[in-house]
Amino acid sequence: MQSQAVVAKGALSNGASFVIRFGARAAFLWVAARLYGAAPYGVFSMGSTMAELLAPLAGLGLKRMIFPWLEQEAETRSAPHVLLDALLLTTLSSIAVAALVIAGVMALPQGAISTELRYALMLLAPAVLGQAVADVAFAATRWTHRMRYEVLGRGLVEPYALTGIVVAAWFLGDTGEGLLIGYLAGSLIVALFALWSARHCLGPWRALYWRPSRLASRLKTLISPAGTDTLVALSQRIDLALVGFLLGDAAAGVYNVLRQLRTPILQVRQAFDGILTPLTARTMYADGDARAGEAMAAATRVILSIQLGVVLLMTAAGAPLLALFGPQYPAAWSALVVMVLAEAVNGAFGVSELILYYRRPALALQVNLLLIAIPAVLIPLAAPYFGLLGAAGAMLVAALAATAMRRLWLKRLGVHRPFTHALPPMLAALAGILAWLALDAALHGAKPVVLAFAPPLCALAIYAGLIWLWRRLDPQALAMAQFRVN
Repeated sequence: MQSQAVVAKGALSNGASFVIRFGARAAFLWVAARLYGAAPYGVFSMGSTMAELLAPLAGLGLKRMIFPWLEQEAETRSAPHVLLDALLLTTLSSIAVAALVIAGVMALPQGAISTELRYALMLLAPAVLGQAVADVAFAATRWTHRMRYEVLGRGLVEPYALTGIVVAAWFLGDTGEGLLIGYLAGSLIVALFALWSARHCLGPWRALYWRPSRLASRLKTLISPAGTDTLVALSQRIDLALVGFLLGDAAAGVYNVLRQLRTPILQVRQAFDGILTPLTARTMYADGDARAGEAMAAATRVILSIQLGVVLLMTAAGAPLLALFGPQYPAAWSALVVMVLAEAVNGAFGVSELILYYRRPALALQVNLLLIAIPAVLIPLAAPYFGLLGAAGAMLVAALAATAMRRLWLKRLGVHRPFTHALPPMLAALAGILAWLALDAALHGAKPVVLAFAPPLCALAIYAGLIWLWRRLDPQALAMAQFRVN
């Protein structure tokens, strides 16, 4: 029971920060997609995706690698000076990456991308520096076990600065550049806030006494982490990039709205990651991989049960929700359903990947390569014929393939779980969908406004009731007592 309390406390703490972030991003999403329209928002989406994709490369993996640096040199150098080493490498790398982006965009032949997108990519190239510096500086604050600075920076400072600038630009008559300027300014503001936070956590910079130390030798050790972080970022964004290049700016705008609406499902998994990572390592090394596999199976069922509730809500209420952003968005409802289902599969069943990270990190890297390769092949084949639904379908195929690969590798490590161990929440979600379809059909054509949300609410009530019944019949199904806390 102690392990369940620890997991619950950690998940709720992380979940609260994600709720703050999603609320801020939701406000910006409505402003950008509704006021500016699909095409300008698509241009913004492609430009910001480029910056966020290249930020891990420019950051050289230092948002993770700075921790051993700080630990190793704690007795010989001050922590601010170690951070300054990392920031110097990050700055030089970011400038080089931004210059390459600008040169590459200028070299593209005329007509390869729209004029608006070409301008956006060049304008937002310097934002890579702001994003990378913020990542490294916020990592330094986490070294002091203070999480609130990153939560405030990424959850409030950055999105609300962006939203405020974009809204002001709209009222001043802007038709598209305000989105780009807002993102560039937001990246600068969050970087400055991150530097201030690091100064507050680590102490004075004492820059006059700083002397860079072993930068060349350190740079060699950062190649692998930078590559891994970049591959992870690419696996999370390759679908949007391909949709934009294949289907155009407006399609990218609609598709990114769908991606933002699937954020709650993604954040359910992320809320558990922070606490499951250390508990998994402790359980593996104390009790073995098989016991850790049992604990992770329980975590999978818990995460899947929560995520399927969100999938059910997006399925039943997705069309009216999309209508809030404009008349061109509800047509993408089917793509939204497939997309959230793919995220649920990859999120819930991907949690077992933590075991691979500790035992066979090279195999875990191959999962990310698979999540890149399948969309890279299938989206160009499917999107021209099936549009956004084809792109979302490719991501679902990739998620299912990655799940099968993880299962095979875990079996070789002695971690065996039956295929049906997570079947009850799936059946409960299916029952909720059928209830929604039946009630929606019964009310069709004579449905007053007050009953518009009756079918989705009925579906969620049935789903929640079945999950409650399952837990009563099998109290251990959602129990995570197998994790070792100490």
